[in-house]
Amino acid sequence: MTHVGRKIGLAEAAQKLGLPYQNCHRLLLTGQLRGEKREGRWYVLVQDVERIARQRLEPVRNAR
Repeated sequence: MTHVGRKIGLAEAAQKLGLPYQNCHRLLLTGQLRGEKREGRWYVLVQDVERIARQRLEPVRNAR
């Protein structure tokens, strides 16, 4: 389910992706995650998190 325009905290995104926070921060800095910083915290678009989650599963699906 895609939530266009909805944002979640970077820590929550890391948890959903099963990645360390710093790896998600790197995705943000390289533009793979779009987000904004508010009150000292990063928030990223849920649709980007979902896209990256799908991309991470692709090699597993193609290996079958």
